[in-house]
Amino acid sequence: MRHSKLGRMIVGGAIACAMTVAATTSAIAAPQCWSEHVLRAAKLRQLDVMLMVGSLRCRSTGHDYRAAYDRFLLRHRPALGKANLAILGEMRSKLGSVGALDMLDRTSVRMANRYGEQASYGCNDLGEVTAALAESGSDALMSAAEMLVGVDVVLEACPAQVAVAALPARRK
Repeated sequence: MRHSKLGRMIVGGAIACAMTVAATTSAIAAPQCWSEHVLRAAKLRQLDVMLMVGSLRCRSTGHDYRAAYDRFLLRHRPALGKANLAILGEMRSKLGSVGALDMLDRTSVRMANRYGEQASYGCNDLGEVTAALAESGSDALMSAAEMLVGVDVVLEACPAQVAVAALPARRK
């Protein structure tokens, strides 16, 4: 399988830079409502949402990569599941079980809407990156998340979390 220049760059850079990313991530200050661990988990969630929305958006083009996305999910389901559990685990203490699930759902919808409204990458690029990640290890997955997604959507949830956490009814 031939990979585009972006796909090779992402996966190649992800593998080559995995140790650098791991070393520098701890130096990046996480926002108050997200621990560093949960911020990394949220980036993985955002990467997954970006690829999923892109696969749906691109399905009627010449760059339908839904099969690559399915392989990506099979390969990385454990890491993506751990990321979701990390987000839910930390938020449960602030929002309760129902509030944590609601927060993850609202944040995921916000992410999906963002990628549905404005495509950061073209269908060919997303397909190539997805196919490459479907064949890669977890180091490349986290590095790709660091390289491809921002924290803006994730950070938007912070004020909502603080406000929701203050409501006693949501803590149940």
